[in-house]
Amino acid sequence: METKGFHLIVDAFLCDESLLDSAERLETALVQLAEDLNMEVLHTHFHSFVPQGVTGVLVLSTSHMSIHTWPEKGYASLDIYTCGENNPLDEAERVISAFSSQYAVVYSINRGNKQQNELVSRIISKNN
Repeated sequence: METKGFHLIVDAFLCDESLLDSAERLETALVQLAEDLNMEVLHTHFHSFVPQGVTGVLVLSTSHMSIHTWPEKGYASLDIYTCGENNPLDEAERVISAFSSQYAVVYSINRGNKQQNELVSRIISKNN
């Protein structure tokens, strides 16, 4: 089995606050994103906090996705880790759009290599 993988880390700012506080909407958005990226979803679990915020995880056949939100700040922290050839960095703008983010910092890390990896970062802004 191949150990090669890709880990996308997204700090999304100025997001839709109502989306960030809805476990149901976030789960729907992440499941759709996983399907768009040809990832198989095995299990999902989302938890809403009081007074606000959501933590959620998708267990994928190729690894996982997780999200943590701070609606009062318009901020979401998202991880997408997948093994195989499908690099989620290629779909970073779609990921950002799913959360109506105005500005995001995206980090991409190659995983499973015995050699030192290069960290790739990208800033995505709707104002560009």
